[in-house]
Amino acid sequence: MQPAALQPLGFWTVRAGEAIRARTRGRLAELGVTQPEWWVLHQLSMHPSGIEENEIIAIVGPNESDESIVDAIAAGVGKGWIDRAGSRVRLTDDGADRFHAAAEVQRQLNDERRQGISDREYATTIEVLQRTITNVGGDAWHW
Repeated sequence: MQPAALQPLGFWTVRAGEAIRARTRGRLAELGVTQPEWWVLHQLSMHPSGIEENEIIAIVGPNESDESIVDAIAAGVGKGWIDRAGSRVRLTDDGADRFHAAAEVQRQLNDERRQGISDREYATTIEVLQRTITNVGGDAWHW
């Protein structure tokens, strides 16, 4: 294997993204939650009085696609996790329970991903990826 400094960043970022998404989606599926549904539940947990649907789409749509977030909101309404009043959505009690269960899974996954990685190493990795995106003319942000 080549020394790390000579290896292609794109290869490793794709493989890391695939592995993280597969693991996350698999664990969330055990709860009957898709990853886009998790993103929606998470946003709604931060807005107990509700939020406009288009605001959630603008915030988390870039994670995958606007359509996947629209579908996740509709699925959440259908599952009884989300209450829709006009264009405003909020968590139901069942939705809050599902959010808390999924949040615990996310905490476990974060601990798993960060095994043997210090906070400083993790922060450096994120900063390097952010600079790399900027260096190649990309534009990314995370809420």
